Amino acid sequence: MKKIFFSTLIFCPIILYGQNVWTLDKCIEYAQERNITIKQSELQQKSSQLDLQTARLSFLPDLNLGVGQDFAFGRATGSDNVIVSQSLASSSLSVYSSIPLFTGLRLVNQIQSNKLGLRAAIAELDKAKENLTLNIASFYLQILLNKELLAIAQEQLALSSEQVERSQQLFAAGRQSEAALYEARAQLADDEQKQVVANNNLQLSLLSLCQLINYTELESFDIAQANIELANGLSLLSSPEDAYRFSLEHRPSIVVSRLLLEKSRKEEKIAQSAFYPQLSLSGGYSTGYYYMFNTVVNQPFSKQLLDNGGESVRLSLSVPIFNRLGDVNSVKKAKISSHLQELSLENAKQELYRDIQTAYYNALAALERYRAAVKATAAAQLAFDFEQKRYESGKSTALEYSTAKIRLERTKGDEAQAKFEYIFRTKILDFYNGKPIEI
Repeated sequence: MKKIFFSTLIFCPIILYGQNVWTLDKCIEYAQERNITIKQSELQQKSSQLDLQTARLSFLPDLNLGVGQDFAFGRATGSDNVIVSQSLASSSLSVYSSIPLFTGLRLVNQIQSNKLGLRAAIAELDKAKENLTLNIASFYLQILLNKELLAIAQEQLALSSEQVERSQQLFAAGRQSEAALYEARAQLADDEQKQVVANNNLQLSLLSLCQLINYTELESFDIAQANIELANGLSLLSSPEDAYRFSLEHRPSIVVSRLLLEKSRKEEKIAQSAFYPQLSLSGGYSTGYYYMFNTVVNQPFSKQLLDNGGESVRLSLSVPIFNRLGDVNSVKKAKISSHLQELSLENAKQELYRDIQTAYYNALAALERYRAAVKATAAAQLAFDFEQKRYESGKSTALEYSTAKIRLERTKGDEAQAKFEYIFRTKILDFYNGKPIEI
């Protein structure tokens, strides 16, 4: 009955003040829409999409328009390409286009490289979302733990209040000393302080979650209470090897490193394309208008544009022979980048395995700690119930009663912390096994 009362006492502000109750999924969704890191990853993804689009369009011919105006004084070249002693003004108009025919497969490899870059950007976005989800789950569980610790503190405060009332009655009846009454009041004051500390810890954990998800209205913020009960037959979900095998294929951090390695190898081929001849086709149309300043008659503008027009088609082949070892060094640098990315991928794999191993053995230790805490709480509860009966009958001192109560409070707190630590560790293992984090 007391537990029901204090559970109601803890969460009554939600009912009275209409606080906005947030589930874990709501927190994650809200944070992902406003997180700066995720927004940066989204912009990087858009930038990679534009790079890929640009590479694909490189196969198309370009089209350019040129317009010019020249003035010559003294000797100048006329429309018939004859140099005369005459000042003139000339206008030129040209339209030209070119298309690459062979670039040593540079454009093909560039498109493939940009495809890999886009996939890596998408994986980076997934990585940012997963990291944010894991952090929010950690903060969310911390709030649930602090709520449970507050409930324990309030329960102990109620027991201390009852103890003071009994001590006053026993002292009035002459069955207990005044020192015992003072001891009970001191314990009550101590429990009031613990309740304040527990409540402050709860408010600070709520503030931390609000800051993490970028929510500013702290006064109206609270999370949904989750009924987390663990069965006695607890067991871990999977071995580190199982989680590692799954993560190698699906964890965004590994996917990013693997895609960047493939991209760096494409960059090698792009650098090597400089050793091949480059073949391109170009064509255009040009015309012009010439105005002689000291001539009585100049041909009309439209007639000159028609008479001076000409078309051209050009097939251009460029064969690299020597460019001061620039291409050779570019290939060497590309190979070094690939080797660096290989090492980065291997380092990411090693870190992943260490993290999974650590998560597994932390979960194992948390499980053993929780089982021990459950036994300790049960024993402390029996001891306290026995001591409470002795105290109510006047056969026990206030110090003995307070000692038993403090022991029970400590074991309950240890059990709550062990329980939530075990839950968090198993959630991390779920994360490495690709399972959604649910609370």
